[in-house]
Amino acid sequence: MGKHHSLKDASNRRVSRTDVRNMVLAMAALTVFVIAMIASYSGAFAKPTLHHMNVAVAGPQRIVDAIRDQDTLSVTQVDDAAAAREQILDRKTDAAFVVEPTGELKIYTAGGGGRSVANAAEAVGRGIAAKAGLTPAVEDVAPTSPADPQGTVEFYAVIFLSIGATVGAALFGRMMGSVRRASTLALRTTSLAAYSALLAGGVTIYVDGVLGALTSHTWQIFGALWLYAMAVSGAVTGVAAAFGNVASMGVTMFLVIVGNAAAAGPVGKPLLSGFYTTLNAIVPQGSGVALLRSVEYFGGNGALTAIVTLATWGAAGCALAMIAVLAPKAWTGYRASHDRYRVRRAGRDRALLRPGVLSPAD
Repeated sequence: MGKHHSLKDASNRRVSRTDVRNMVLAMAALTVFVIAMIASYSGAFAKPTLHHMNVAVAGPQRIVDAIRDQDTLSVTQVDDAAAAREQILDRKTDAAFVVEPTGELKIYTAGGGGRSVANAAEAVGRGIAAKAGLTPAVEDVAPTSPADPQGTVEFYAVIFLSIGATVGAALFGRMMGSVRRASTLALRTTSLAAYSALLAGGVTIYVDGVLGALTSHTWQIFGALWLYAMAVSGAVTGVAAAFGNVASMGVTMFLVIVGNAAAAGPVGKPLLSGFYTTLNAIVPQGSGVALLRSVEYFGGNGALTAIVTLATWGAAGCALAMIAVLAPKAWTGYRASHDRYRVRRAGRDRALLRPGVLSPAD
């Protein structure tokens, strides 16, 4: 009866100025969010331009010097084609150019590092060949799978895994309450680990077994996705525990608006602007995409930096959550100890200066 009346009263309640203000603020916030997403993604992907590409070069010194003079290229000089290919497969360079004795310019690309990057490397190589009077020949040393010819599945797997990880962390926070006790922290950590495994397992099954895009490295793909989900959800949980839900929401918005764009999935890092290139090495999305590509196409080469970055995000979140648990207890213990000391000190002072009692000197 009471519940029925409360619902009826709520439905018949007059709209107040506060209701209108809150609705206007919500619409404005959502509009700003959408515009920020468009601005971020268009700024990163709309007009990809080659800014900085690492290339290995083998050939006559005059050609090596001519390639080195190009502002957008960073040249590593090598002895032969085998060394040039190794530079790419070790993820030390994005592409390689080798001048053969037959007058041919071998252009080595890596589609697994991003189709846009491979296309840019090919265009640069063909331009060099035309100026030097050489015949271009292109070889992809790390090709993508037929089910993922553009090499973008890694990017989409990471950004949508981000949504699941952040929403899950927020939902668990609402269900389990604030992280204020060690038992709550342990339960939250266990829940996030299990949920991250579930997310990673589901995504792995789809991209490998169903889509057939990332194949032949099933457990490595699962491990990379699990580490990524743990890094994101752990960071969001740690910020919420230490600074509150508003700060956690701010971190989530930063990751969704800026982090996804800085991941460089559709265009590749060499084609990003300086702003996004800098963030690519910082945000977890950039490391997540790089780790998946290293595992799938490059035999795990170059994966260490991405693993360390993701582990740092997760560890930072864990540290913030532990501080949120331990700091109040440490402060309470300090205050109790300080108060006991003051009581003892006051007791000694009263004993030494009892009223009506003079010292022997007096």
